[in-house]
Amino acid sequence: MVDNDVFDCEQECGRCLNCAKPSCVPFCPVGNRIPQILQIIKSGDYAEATRMVGHPFGEVCGYVCPRERQCQGGCVLGRRGESVRIADAEIALFRQHPYAVERISDVLKGKRVAVIGGGVSGVTFAVKMYEQGADVTLYERRELLSTLKLIPEFRLPRAALTRIERQLAGKIVAVNANADVELCARERFDVVYVATGASVCNPLGAAGEEFATPYTQFLADKTDLTGKKAIVVGGGNTAMDCARHAIRLGASVTVAYRRTRNDMPAFDKEIALAESEGANIVYNVAPVAIVWQNGGLAVSLAQTVSQGRSALKTGDVASVLACDLVVAAIGGKFDRSVLANVCSDDVRRPCGNVYVGGDAAGGKTVAEAVADAMRAAKQITDSYK
Repeated sequence: MVDNDVFDCEQECGRCLNCAKPSCVPFCPVGNRIPQILQIIKSGDYAEATRMVGHPFGEVCGYVCPRERQCQGGCVLGRRGESVRIADAEIALFRQHPYAVERISDVLKGKRVAVIGGGVSGVTFAVKMYEQGADVTLYERRELLSTLKLIPEFRLPRAALTRIERQLAGKIVAVNANADVELCARERFDVVYVATGASVCNPLGAAGEEFATPYTQFLADKTDLTGKKAIVVGGGNTAMDCARHAIRLGASVTVAYRRTRNDMPAFDKEIALAESEGANIVYNVAPVAIVWQNGGLAVSLAQTVSQGRSALKTGDVASVLACDLVVAAIGGKFDRSVLANVCSDDVRRPCGNVYVGGDAAGGKTVAEAVADAMRAAKQITDSYK
């Protein structure tokens, strides 16, 4: 996390070599011209730098994307020393000057655009359509950016989301409702963008799994857990968030993951932070039963044998752990039924006037969700020029 008292953004940007063939750019899912942006930040023109980034989620990317695998992972300076702190520079940039949402063209004037899903990809697409003159209606069944708001404050400060919401106010019409994709596609809108996210929770596959608390519910809970024992099932960033959240609420935490450490989808940094804060991570175990026992819960964990992230065999019960809380944090998947009568199997290809992005198209990081939206928006804008 950036500390404004010790991080000199412009000085850090000055470390960039401004390579003729920058190796950092291919590592950025959005394809940002990173050296040029860093040079502009160095000059102090923050408004131009955010404009060149081209979307509202620069600060969010800086906080939650895997910087070591993306932009900073490609920095040539990292081969023999320390990479330019690109992600921290982006955080500092957007703190100083949030992305301005404003009309810049009338290419899509008179066109009606529906966006289904108010997460990163949906909001990015809505912004890009608004900028080109379209009338945009965004459908979200909960609240705008609700998925990002599940990420704990210690990983993503709420102020970053507040800055985005302020820029959207009065620009994007948001409707608190589900939308029928087929109806939007055929009867009302010129363009439909589906970015509903991974809305179907994956089952634990354990007897008594109804006793487990879904991660969406747990991350919103602030109940004191001092002296309690929690078991978090999962191995992704959400599981690490749940573990660290439980620790902050006072619980002792065991994370149960069904595969090996090398197979864990969580970012290395998030795993290390969870462990450093006291989470005990147990590998190659899977819950097979959860029961009430002596006023609490008992979780039967079976030993597993895994080969990469495909083959998995579950063996006999290896241990039974008593706890007060079981958190199911094994993620979710996109509900393909919403596209049943509209799209082909290849959701990454537009189907008529319907485009798909974010989790619905297989994207996993914030930057990938942004990239889907930017790509679709460019295709649409170019088609009307």
